[in-house]
Amino acid sequence: MDSNIEIGSWLLQQAPVIVVMGVVIWWLAKRLVKAEDEKDLLSKDVIKISTLWESKADKMDGSKEEILKLLAEIKQIVSSK
Repeated sequence: MDSNIEIGSWLLQQAPVIVVMGVVIWWLAKRLVKAEDEKDLLSKDVIKISTLWESKADKMDGSKEEILKLLAEIKQIVSSK
């Protein structure tokens, strides 16, 4: 019976540590979900940019001015997000 009291006392002493660990785990899980969402948005933007580049590059004759104009267009699209 005495060992049960010791175990209960030890568990009460550890309660703050368990609460802090729970909060840290919750915070990390929240950051992980946010990072995954941002990664998904980034991959969609990369697909859009690649598609735009492919469609516009087919129409260009390869001049430097046209490439710079296209890159500026892509930069504007990406920065507007």
